[in-house]
Amino acid sequence: MEAYGQLPSTNERLRALAEQGAGPFTVVLADSQSAGKGRGGKRWESPAGMGLWFSFLVPGESLVSLTLVPILVGLATTRALERICPSLDPGIKWPNDIEVEGRKLGGILCESTGTEAAVVGVGLNLRQGIGDFAPGLKERAASLEMAGCRGVSRSMVATELLSEVRSLADPPPSFLDQRLRQAVNDRDILKGRTVRTDSGVVGKAIGLAADGALLIEVEGRVQALRAGGVTAVI
Repeated sequence: MEAYGQLPSTNERLRALAEQGAGPFTVVLADSQSAGKGRGGKRWESPAGMGLWFSFLVPGESLVSLTLVPILVGLATTRALERICPSLDPGIKWPNDIEVEGRKLGGILCESTGTEAAVVGVGLNLRQGIGDFAPGLKERAASLEMAGCRGVSRSMVATELLSEVRSLADPPPSFLDQRLRQAVNDRDILKGRTVRTDSGVVGKAIGLAADGALLIEVEGRVQALRAGGVTAVI
């Protein structure tokens, strides 16, 4: 593991290590990031002392693995948080967000490396109060402390999360079997809600397919969404 006070991006540092031959589950952690990023290149706020900002390598570079890994890491994250804070009820918002009480607690970014491992970046808000978030985030962001889970160390969350990831994705499965699919669907906060895709399609989210796609019922027909994102309408 490499630990830093500050990095531009843990994902970028880990990508460089992967190109140098770093093995699966190599970890890079930073107390803060100056250029942290989320899905679609959006900036991810990573202030010092406030959260868990780290990246790790997961074996497998196939398209299937890159599709499933964010879902598996989302499941691992919710399981880890449930064990650390039994009162917490975290959910997975397809494809890569962790939410609690209708607010975004964290995000997952899975990127190709050109090697036989994928870089997975995880950002989790731990200690922020509402006043610590930027104006555009105050209405939709959360932290563990805001959700009533106090005194949790960064190392505890990282250790539990990595343990869960290893149990689920070492190596990643080629599909979600019935047990995994049920576990994900039980935590799917979009299931049963009306959603709008990035392309403007509106339908009802009905769960996830075995390949990790979001299933949306549109005018009586089921469509599988494998890329992009969705916004809950209702």
